[in-house]
Amino acid sequence: MWVLIVLILVSGHSDGCLEGERRGLLEFKNFLKSNGADADHLLPTWVDEKADHHSDCCDWERVTCDHTTGHVTELSLDSVKDVYYVDDTIWFINASLFLPFKELRSLDLNYNLFSGWTHNEGTQFIS
Repeated sequence: MWVLIVLILVSGHSDGCLEGERRGLLEFKNFLKSNGADADHLLPTWVDEKADHHSDCCDWERVTCDHTTGHVTELSLDSVKDVYYVDDTIWFINASLFLPFKELRSLDLNYNLFSGWTHNEGTQFIS
């Protein structure tokens, strides 16, 4: 009986991140780009590999997933805006960018100089 339970638990692991959450991460990267950040340099592993049919965001830097469910559980997005280059740009982060992450438990946005939050600025996600 115990062997059967262990086999079920071991075989029940996910094949990677969920498609809606992968798209949500790419949307966040696009948000950074649209605000002048060098997101390709800051998040080089966050790529939409068309040839791969599914780029596993659980393997991306700054992303931690629950490998059983495939859900993103932690995002370490500290210092994605260059805090050493201070300019007059005001960044308001769109809170709806984080809606796809149903099991997100930790979000690190330290050292980004965000000026505040906006809510539901037209970003739509398909789960």
